[in-house]
Amino acid sequence: MLINDAIHGVMKFDDGLMAHLRPIIDQPIFQRLRHVKQVGLVDLVFPSATHTRFNHSLGCAYLASRFAKALELKEETQHLAVISALIHDIGHGPFSHAFEKLLCSQSEQVRHEDWSHEFLEDFDLPDTHLLKVHQEMVKNFIKGEHIYSKDSDANLVADIVSSQLDADRLDYLLRDSHFCGVSFGEIDAQWILKKLVRIEGLKNSPRLGIDFKGVNSVEHYLLARRLMTRGIYNHSLVLLYEALLIIFLEKVVDHLGMIEKLPQGILKDFLEDCHGFRKNILSKNDFIYRAYPSYRKLVDYDMWSLIREVASDAAGKWPRDLIDVALLLYTRQKVYKIVRLNQRHKDVDDKTAQKVIKKYGLSNWQLIVLKGSVATYQDVKSPLYIKEQGREVSDLTKHSHIMHYLGGQEEQYRYLAIHHDLNTPEILREFGLE
Repeated sequence: MLINDAIHGVMKFDDGLMAHLRPIIDQPIFQRLRHVKQVGLVDLVFPSATHTRFNHSLGCAYLASRFAKALELKEETQHLAVISALIHDIGHGPFSHAFEKLLCSQSEQVRHEDWSHEFLEDFDLPDTHLLKVHQEMVKNFIKGEHIYSKDSDANLVADIVSSQLDADRLDYLLRDSHFCGVSFGEIDAQWILKKLVRIEGLKNSPRLGIDFKGVNSVEHYLLARRLMTRGIYNHSLVLLYEALLIIFLEKVVDHLGMIEKLPQGILKDFLEDCHGFRKNILSKNDFIYRAYPSYRKLVDYDMWSLIREVASDAAGKWPRDLIDVALLLYTRQKVYKIVRLNQRHKDVDDKTAQKVIKKYGLSNWQLIVLKGSVATYQDVKSPLYIKEQGREVSDLTKHSHIMHYLGGQEEQYRYLAIHHDLNTPEILREFGLE
């Protein structure tokens, strides 16, 4: 089967593989990903970034097949790698990662991976389908767990699906940069694929590695991810709109009276269960079990329909505060001054902002501390192995001065967003930012 793709051109899947993929792709719970944007609210800042988790999942499956063939895996193992890459994002809800910030109790958070088990159970497939036969293994691949015995190629598949150099990251860097209209993520994926090697002799080997001649391309790839995170995913305006979205949803979810105003349907059902989790009435596992029937159907449209309803309220059905936040999101008003915080402003945090909000009687959407971060290379948690002829296998930091200095370090970004209704100079003085 051939699929035309904006990033990889003509993606070819052989008939044997498609016999496993088509029954998955055609399921409603997978088709739902057509209606979940890949990069959440990024299109409010980069207008053409409207691609979806569905596009990305197909691209990941294609790259996983390229990984698997380059590493000369057996046919069934190749198919498992592709299936796992195809459904690695099946658990994402509306607005992708941004939505996860809502799903928090006092001590726990539900991430998209936590829903994967329910989705995998929900696929209507024959018992002989590879996904059904190896369901537990696929769950481990999605988590990137190397728990298999030495000499098992399953550990290689885990690297292909979820690691510092996997099909997911290669695809989203290329795809996101293309649709955002920037060049940060234009990595040399073809050369990386040519230089993939099997690494033997390590704990839980074989593992995924790179031939020494691919070091430059891997450096470029890791720096591209850093630049995409800083310039796109952690863009100050993107962080602002994500913060406003969560403030909006929290205002609804944390008050049952607001949830009761919603029409009967999947959104109301989900938000009621979410309320129980956020208020510690439901445990994490109970929340996932109870909320899954509605969560499995939620897409971006459901959230935007609620935001639009509140933003256009003329009858006073919703609180004024909620309407104001909905209007900011729905009309994308540019009404904030954003100040970048640096090391000199390390004392400025959420607690500082809350004190100022309380002092001036502000709403929490009028003054927001925005935060983002990126780890360029995790040399301890998930090292990248380099194979050089005649030498022992070693970590990337032994071959790259850049990664030697960046390895293990997390770069953090912080901004202060001040609504234009406020006296900006006075507010800045409260933070020592004159």
